[in-house]
Amino acid sequence: MKTNSTIPLKVISAMLALTVSLPTISSAASNKTLVVTPASHVQIAADRSAQIVPLRAVVEKLGGEVLWDETSSSVSVKYLGHALSLKIGSNEAVIDGKAITLQSAAQLVEERTNFPLRALNEALGTTIGWDDQAQAIIFDKTDLTGKATAFIASALGSSTNSSTQFFSANLGSVATAESIKQFFGNVTSQLGSYKGVAKLTSDKTIVHENVRLTLTFEKSEIPFVLRFNHGGEIDDFLLDSSAAMKLEGYKLPSYANSETYNEKEVMIGEGRWALPGTLTLPTGNGPHPLVVLVHGSGPNDRDEWLGALKPFSDLAVGLASQGIAVLRYEKRSLEYPAQLSLLPNMTMKEEALDDALTAVNQMSNTEGIDPKQIYVLGHSQGGFMMPRLVEADIDKQIAGTVLMSAPGGSFFDLLEKQFSYLVDLKQMPPQSLDFYKGQFAILKDPNLSTANPPKEYSLGYWFMDLRGYEPAEKAKTQTGKMLVLQGGRDYQVMPEQLDIWKNNLKDRKDVTYRLYPKLNHFYTEGEGAMSTPQEYLKQGNIPSEVINDIVNWVKNK
Repeated sequence: MKTNSTIPLKVISAMLALTVSLPTISSAASNKTLVVTPASHVQIAADRSAQIVPLRAVVEKLGGEVLWDETSSSVSVKYLGHALSLKIGSNEAVIDGKAITLQSAAQLVEERTNFPLRALNEALGTTIGWDDQAQAIIFDKTDLTGKATAFIASALGSSTNSSTQFFSANLGSVATAESIKQFFGNVTSQLGSYKGVAKLTSDKTIVHENVRLTLTFEKSEIPFVLRFNHGGEIDDFLLDSSAAMKLEGYKLPSYANSETYNEKEVMIGEGRWALPGTLTLPTGNGPHPLVVLVHGSGPNDRDEWLGALKPFSDLAVGLASQGIAVLRYEKRSLEYPAQLSLLPNMTMKEEALDDALTAVNQMSNTEGIDPKQIYVLGHSQGGFMMPRLVEADIDKQIAGTVLMSAPGGSFFDLLEKQFSYLVDLKQMPPQSLDFYKGQFAILKDPNLSTANPPKEYSLGYWFMDLRGYEPAEKAKTQTGKMLVLQGGRDYQVMPEQLDIWKNNLKDRKDVTYRLYPKLNHFYTEGEGAMSTPQEYLKQGNIPSEVINDIVNWVKNK
């Protein structure tokens, strides 16, 4: 996915803010879903050359644009790159620049243009039907493109349809038409008025079919994703701010030996929170030890792709090339951002911990995996939550943990130092730092009521759940081999965090530490005493030294 070079940094920042702007809903919405017509019925409707439909009503509900020229009594229609031009009373029309003859001419009846449905479908590349009594489009179950543009039309355009009509039961249980209105209201307040869909593509995973739209606003274009379940219902959606920060140019590391491993798509969990993932399995006789990769903060994909870097891809192929299987998967906050953000009192448990534990349990019953050698590697926030994951592993299925750049002390103190550094680099406004300092001061107040926080508090329950939590302190009384890794130039999780782990775990004999003086937070090399965000835009890979340290630690029973 290419970065959109037209999006300025301040707009990217706004997009990041918007991804968490959905309000929490305490009461469930009524479950409104569209009763779709079977494909055979839609085909019958589409083939009815005699069926005449109100052109503007159909096209605008679909998400297209209709323009009327009073002088020439002509109509122009635009939809996803298709163009239709016609004149009232004429059997001639132009579709995408090609003249055609209509079986019946368009007619103006009571100031509305009536047009043959079959011809409209041919012009727009659609297969829709039309319920004249309900004044509603009939979609085939598999017509995800039509549903996607119709959803955008109801949320941002002139369509009067309910924005929740295509929602799955899971999304409909937490999202209401009002919350959708508020969400897109936040978008237009920052990016200006909505102009239309500039581009649409689709792809599929084992869990969802994704329709990706580029939405054009007055100030910018932004990528938007609708995730459909395999029943053709909208199961989630997101403003894909991460797309603007993903660069082409990633290369597999030199230590990857593709002849020594195979990769396959797997589904982690089932039901509401099922996640698509990749299992990288060494060739040869098993069972093999396995490392489950757990993401850092934010809506990460299975590779932890940021800039030109894919550290989880590096880890997967590097470890598998030396006989260690690796599981990586999409983070819940990327696969289900709307559903997750609308949960009341969402914490790190719902965001990441539950899925990591599910992955461990599932892999313990997977062919080719040694259930006695399942390890979990947590990067950044993933390592920060590791003591909680170990505590939740009541069946003791985790053989050991790897912490890569994991905060060991107060999360609030760490973020304040990180943000101060970014202010010094002039990559964060001082006002933002002041805001977070004020929020963290509220969170540190021992008299704070989490049930009734002061009106000045606005960070949500996720941060409240971390009050008093210091992972290195919690890990003191735990057991199980640990490998703690740290980059010496990491500005996000500073090297001093490694000292916090060492000081707290000095009495434990099952912990190994490694410091890499030249590496940053994503374990690539750079220059200077401390890294900067710009380093993530340069192609690089995790050094073989780090891979070998993990391999030796896993195999040293």
